[in-house]
Amino acid sequence: MAVTSWQIRLRRWSLRWRARLSIPSMLAGYDENKVISIVAAVNGGMAILLLTVLAWFIDLPLLFPALGPSAFILFRRPFSRSAAPRSVILGHFMGITVGYLTWRLVTLVGGQPVTPDANGWPVLLSASLAMTLCSVLLISLSCPHPPSCASALIVALGAANGWIPLLGMMAGVVLLTAQAILISKLAGISVPLWSPRRLDAHPSG
Repeated sequence: MAVTSWQIRLRRWSLRWRARLSIPSMLAGYDENKVISIVAAVNGGMAILLLTVLAWFIDLPLLFPALGPSAFILFRRPFSRSAAPRSVILGHFMGITVGYLTWRLVTLVGGQPVTPDANGWPVLLSASLAMTLCSVLLISLSCPHPPSCASALIVALGAANGWIPLLGMMAGVVLLTAQAILISKLAGISVPLWSPRRLDAHPSG
């Protein structure tokens, strides 16, 4: 199919505006802290909005509180080790797994399920044990993504204890991370696709 003149003009216009709106171009002309802050707010909100719409359409629990700080880190400090997809995905996976195993263990020992509105030693034990184990794993496996500890607490306190909620949480993490990579690439930021590239020293705001 032959390319018409208006298609060529449209493509040139698109490329020109994409270059102007890319993060490197904006950083060259405006205050770095303001640019990064605005980008983090807009992109983070947009990513959560898209995830909310998807969760509504497919009727799956993709959203949970820990995704908020994860989105902030992914867009505010995209070159940090904590924002690397490896850290985000493995970190939340370990948090969710540790939280569930802790919840199961304490529920078995205590004789009744741990729930968010319960009191007593089962809640204290489940929360503290999940937090401790998750922190140890994040440090030992070099996946320093702090929101993962929130995932561990959410599950350990019994707020999500079925296979569908747990799989939904993990699917939400993967989808949020994929969105962050795509949005960052479109904005001209060469973020890592999995492991960090020794970019902790890169100025990220």
